[in-house]
Amino acid sequence: MIVSIYGGRRRQESTRKEAVVIMNLSTPGSPYEQKFPDPAMVLRTKGTEGFFRANASFLSQTGFNQEELTKKPFLQWLNPADVEAAELTLQGKQACCEVRHKTRHGEPLSLNMRVVEHKGESIILARCVESVEEASGPQDSDDEATVLGTLHTIAKIVEDQNPGFKCSILLVADGKFVRGAGPSLPEEYNAAVDGYAIGPTVGSCGTAIYWNVPVIVTDIQADPLWADLAVLAKSAGVAACWSFPFASKTGNVLGACALYSPVPCIPTEEQLGRLKAAASMTGLAVERGRAEESLREQRARELVLEEQLRQAAKMEALGVLAGGIAHDFNNVLSTVLANAEFGRELLPEDSVVQEMLSDIVEASKRAGQFCQRMLDYAGRGSIERSTIEIGVLVPEISNLVLASISKKATLEYQLSKQPIHVEGDENQLLQVFMNLVTNAGEAIGENAGRIVVRSTLVEYDQSELELLDPHGELKAGQYVRLSVSDTGPGLDKNLIAQIFDPFFTTKATGHGLGLSAVQGIVKRHGGVILVESEEQKGTTFTVLLPTVEKASAPAGDAVSSIISTEQKCILVADDERALRDILSRKLKHAGFDILEANDGQDAVDVFTEHHESIDCVLLDFSMPRLNGEEVQRAMHAICKDIPIILMSGFSEQEVVDRFKDAGIAGCLQKPVSTGLLVDTIHKVLGKPQD
Repeated sequence: MIVSIYGGRRRQESTRKEAVVIMNLSTPGSPYEQKFPDPAMVLRTKGTEGFFRANASFLSQTGFNQEELTKKPFLQWLNPADVEAAELTLQGKQACCEVRHKTRHGEPLSLNMRVVEHKGESIILARCVESVEEASGPQDSDDEATVLGTLHTIAKIVEDQNPGFKCSILLVADGKFVRGAGPSLPEEYNAAVDGYAIGPTVGSCGTAIYWNVPVIVTDIQADPLWADLAVLAKSAGVAACWSFPFASKTGNVLGACALYSPVPCIPTEEQLGRLKAAASMTGLAVERGRAEESLREQRARELVLEEQLRQAAKMEALGVLAGGIAHDFNNVLSTVLANAEFGRELLPEDSVVQEMLSDIVEASKRAGQFCQRMLDYAGRGSIERSTIEIGVLVPEISNLVLASISKKATLEYQLSKQPIHVEGDENQLLQVFMNLVTNAGEAIGENAGRIVVRSTLVEYDQSELELLDPHGELKAGQYVRLSVSDTGPGLDKNLIAQIFDPFFTTKATGHGLGLSAVQGIVKRHGGVILVESEEQKGTTFTVLLPTVEKASAPAGDAVSSIISTEQKCILVADDERALRDILSRKLKHAGFDILEANDGQDAVDVFTEHHESIDCVLLDFSMPRLNGEEVQRAMHAICKDIPIILMSGFSEQEVVDRFKDAGIAGCLQKPVSTGLLVDTIHKVLGKPQD
């Protein structure tokens, strides 16, 4: 292998001569080079001044000695027909070229030429064409695979074969050394080399990796390759270094295997052969290890994604179930609440039953709040939208939760100084953060600890959001990242997997809807909630919400007036007979005439027959045969001005959003107070129709 290094200044103003690279197997002219000749190679810079190095094979095949070759610039030694290609390579317009070097005997020597810019100079590596392999130069690897155990074993084997010598295996990533193995080298040496940038003139291993050629340095302290590392080598007790690069099957250089001598010396043929074999074995081990690690990491990512999708599917199914239960339960509660309220109206105030009915009313309302939490979990809770500044909203937690947190726990805020706005329901978002802070306080208990609430503005692209919430519909853009961290005992993995499930709780008195409702509210606001926890170190809940730039104008209150109920006819359509009966009785008591329908189709039939006398329709959203939406369209097709009030066991906001362009006069969420029902009908009938 022919090696030659030409040296010369590229910039006229520079006076520094670069000690460039020592390449291939030996110092020029050494006995070792004569004993073990190698294909011709030369490494040098462009001009006549500076560094020049060639092995004996190059000098022999050209017929010139080193002194003669350094008298003329590199280009003047080339066949004139090859100068243009060489110039293009020097200018970086092509990666390499084949040139013919003049010889004393007249037959040109074909070389493959590559160039690299280093410290203001063009460094030329020219190798005999027959010795040029297909392997490419060093390339950065994104693999973080670990085969340190195998590398350590290989290094120990090499040292056992060469008593008194020290072996080092260095990998390369992002153009820098990565520690592989150096079992007998001082830790200070291994640590100093780790992360050191490779280059065309960086010691034996850095040079070998950079050019993908073997490098033999017989005297570190005297060799220019080690100029920057000589002191470090001396402190490590090494005086000579022989390095072989190793590469993957595709030719990417993965690192170098080196053998260090405690005294200046040249390697024997046997030592060289063993080192070369060790480098080859190391390359196979590293490549296989990285491939296996890559497969493990890919499978781990797939398992994480599968688990996320499974959890998302489970949450979606539970959400549908919870929403359905809440809807049906609200229908039952509506019957209980309406009967209790109407009963209180009919009884004297001093009746002993009044107190019992009052308890029923209060219990029904609390049960309604329970159902509301289920709807929140299902992502179907009501939202009164406004623009909220997080930095103003979050500190309000203090006054609401400090009483429930141990005096030994401190609540700290590390909020963004930049105003961050989100659009949503202020009360519901406050409920989210209160719940998270309260849970953090309960996790700390009566021990000393910290609760830290942080907010930052983060820009996410679509791929990042898909990793955070693969089953969601988050859109790329700016999000507020609000986290609540505690120093409690943390959560185990099994607990984390269930923590957002409805009705799951670790508290003796809990109902298991706190975090499930929090998740539903966050989802309803277009965000996602994440949890990280480590046992004995604490837990962090993180809420991501999309941001908005400016506040939205508050909606104006509808103008209404109270009218006389005389001669006003209400069609009550609900498939729950008990609820339909009590609502009809209450409205008759309030002075309205009543028509009833027991399902969607019946409602359309009754309205078709009596629409001229019907003044308002009280319509259940979910009914057999025809649902509320289908009934509404059919009625408005008959009479477009008829006021329709929709009732639903789902949230009022959900119905409003669904019917925002349908001309609905009003919406009521079950369980509905009979007083609110009558007031709503009064307002609807008192509002002029378009």
